[in-house]
Parts: sequence; C-alpha cells; structure tokens
Amino acid sequence: MATPDPLIRGIDRILIHAQDVERVFARFRHEFGLPIAWPLADCGLLVSGGLYTGNMTIEIGRFTGLGLPGTWFYGLGFAPWEPTLKMVEGLRSRKVPHAPPLTLHYESPLVMQSTLTALRNLLDGQPNAAFWLGRPGGGNTRVGRALSSLRTWMAGTEVGSMTFSMLLGSSLVFICDNHSNPHQARINELRTTWRETRRHGPYGITGVAGIDLEVSTNLAGWKRLLDRPDLNADSVHSFGKEPLLRFHPGEGNRLLGIEFACNDLLSVTQRLREQRSLMSADEKRVILPPDRMDGLTIGFSQSPTTSLDKT
Repeated sequence: MATPDPLIRGIDRILIHAQDVERVFARFRHEFGLPIAWPLADCGLLVSGGLYTGNMTIEIGRFTGLGLPGTWFYGLGFAPWEPTLKMVEGLRSRKVPHAPPLTLHYESPLVMQSTLTALRNLLDGQPNAAFWLGRPGGGNTRVGRALSSLRTWMAGTEVGSMTFSMLLGSSLVFICDNHSNPHQARINELRTTWRETRRHGPYGITGVAGIDLEVSTNLAGWKRLLDRPDLNADSVHSFGKEPLLRFHPGEGNRLLGIEFACNDLLSVTQRLREQRSLMSADEKRVILPPDRMDGLTIGFSQSPTTSLDKT
C-alpha cells in the first residue's frame, strides 16, 4: 500500500492566551527580542498580536468573555502542504475529525485572509470551530449580517460573553492556509532580515527548537494526522526542519511549553544564572522558572545551525 503524501508542512504558530495581553505581548517582545509580525489589534471577540521567531509565529491574544485568570498555551496551528480543499480530503481519508474550513478576513492592522480548519480530539477542551479568530466572510448578506450580529452580542453583553466562554474551550489545534496577502509579505520581510535582527536580541534566538505536548488518551489522532503509526507518548516528530513536535506521557492532552534555539547556550545559561532565573539546566537545555513568564514553561537549547551561520 502506497504511503500517502504528508498533510502537514510544519508548525505555523502557537497561540498564547493572556488576560493582560498588552503586558505579556510587550514582555515577549522585549525579553526575547522578537520582532512584530503584526501589532496588537482588536478583532471583536479576540484581541491579538503576533511576534516572529525566525521559523514560526507566536500569537498572543485575549478572548472576550473568558474571565479565567492567568496565561497559558492555548492553540497550535499547522501549515499544510496543499490548499485547503485537497488538505481536507486528506483529513477525511485519514479519518481525522475536523470542523468545516472557515475563511477569515482581517482589515487591520494588516489586510489578511486565512482559511482555518479546526481539528478535533487532539487536545482536551477543544471547541467545535474557530469562528472567533477573525471576521468570517458573508458581507452584506443574510448570513453575513447574522454572523455580525452574533459577534456583536457575544462581545457586548454579559450573557453573550458567558455563551462565548462556553463555546471557546481551553485549547485548539488547527490547520492554517494563509493566502497571499500583506501579512504574508510581512512574514517574508521578517524572514529576510531575521539573521541581522537576532544578532541584536538578548538571547541570540535563532528560532523555535520544539513544541512540547502532553498526551494520554489522544495519541491515535496524532498518529493519523502525522502519518506516524509508530508514534508513542515519548516520540519526537520532525517535519524535516525545526520546530520539532515533542510528545510526553501524562494525565492529560495539552500544550506543555516551547523551547527556543539560541546561538550560544553557554552564555545564555550564565546570564540566567546571574539573574537567578533558572529552574533547571544541563548541557543540552535550560528552562526558565514558570513564574518568570506568567506560568509558561519556556526553555533554551543550542542551535544546530550556529556553526553554519558563522561561516
């Protein structure tokens, strides 16, 4: 039996939820020296901004009606190899549960259009659809006006906000088909200037080395999505380039943390020791105390491409 072509090109973004989104966004920007992919903007049900890491985006957002305190890794977005229609056929053939694709439009701060396909049964607490991430199309039609009224109700009333909180869930996995637009042009611009940008960063970040996941009951869904029948709770999945997707056994199914690759791990370790900001360290990686970054687990490892960058 022929092996199907892979569905997933790599990791497009990780989404962090934060009640104090302005402070957390500014802290990631200045603490790690990450350039802005798009500035914070209010999309009605979601206020969010994006930061570029060299090989993916960190999106930091706050949702209307979600009154839970704290900051956590909420969502994981994948980039597909094929356009949405063919990608969805691949999901169906693999029996990966998913919501219908939804094309979202943003007018500011950049004109953006993306088609999102929410995946199900991969993390705990996933919603049925990601309709809140942007403004669905529809325009001045009956459907468009109904969606607009629904979103206004959810964003502007107490009952609507409570309803939205129940629909939102506590995690999300989705495939993001980014169409050609100024947002993608901005990412291409950042990618072109990334080497110079990171030289001035405080940690010399070269990209994201890996995203860590805890799995217990949902491993079968990941096997089908990634075409990895050999996948287990201790596996590391490579898309042919970083970031890696790293699985860890546990009691739940959730996003655990993120690890940055850096130019010089020894100097980063020394700097963090001087700041008394290390939770653990060995020759391969260091981890920040979660309370330093609002409860988030963030680590650093040595970039495998550093020697190439210096030649």
